[in-house]
Amino acid sequence: MGVKRAVDLAYRALSKSNGLPVVTLGPIIHNTQEIERLAADGIQLADVDARPDQGIAIIRAHGAPPQVYDELRAKGLRVMDGTCPYVHYSQRKALELFEAGYQVIIVGDRKHPEISGILGYINNQAIVVKTLEEAENLPQLGRVGIIAQTTISPAKYETIINAIRAKADEVKVCETICDATEENQTAIRNLAAEVDLLYVIGGRHSANSNKLVETARDLCPRAILIETEDEINPADLGTVQRVGVSAGASTPDWMIQKVVTRLRKLSHELERVS
Repeated sequence: MGVKRAVDLAYRALSKSNGLPVVTLGPIIHNTQEIERLAADGIQLADVDARPDQGIAIIRAHGAPPQVYDELRAKGLRVMDGTCPYVHYSQRKALELFEAGYQVIIVGDRKHPEISGILGYINNQAIVVKTLEEAENLPQLGRVGIIAQTTISPAKYETIINAIRAKADEVKVCETICDATEENQTAIRNLAAEVDLLYVIGGRHSANSNKLVETARDLCPRAILIETEDEINPADLGTVQRVGVSAGASTPDWMIQKVVTRLRKLSHELERVS
């Protein structure tokens, strides 16, 4: 939902731009092919730290620190906010915990743009924990408030929460994982158990897509991340009976359909050969 909303917002901005530049600060979503399509239609991509001189600036689905909004408006730019509602919720919960005096712990990847945006709301005053080992190595803490990156595995979040409980006098947990993330994790486990080969369509840099592959491989070792239908190797299909298809949150429907169409074509060709 958040991804589709951000893309729709970009096209809405383009339709109302009256010829002014429409610029996204950083990739609006983590999908190279969709970014290329947006660029071809006239939606420009700027570095996340850039501040355009004119036009409409779009905040990407991952969100941004509040300082970015202030800087853009100070330059007289019109700002359209493509932040996913789930990310907005995480930003609010982090601020609530911070203002209530909790030591905020964010479970996720410090380098991910979503985390950078959240940190901006609390003056970078948070501990970011990515792995169970990092959680176990935390010092003894007092009152702790925990939030999660919206795309992490619920099982991983729970494991890290339990490790933090052993390190803190008081723990308040906020459920900030996107519902779609949890649903997709469950769905791909069910799918992986039924197929011999599984393609996950998504960007190489998409945390969500990579986590789906990781989850799938527990039940289907031949789970492969691909960005486009051209990456399907026909030789991989000759020894399998059932092929599964899934996709990351940033993968548009038109890309999924291209993969399905190519798989069906290859399947028919293999049937003719056999």
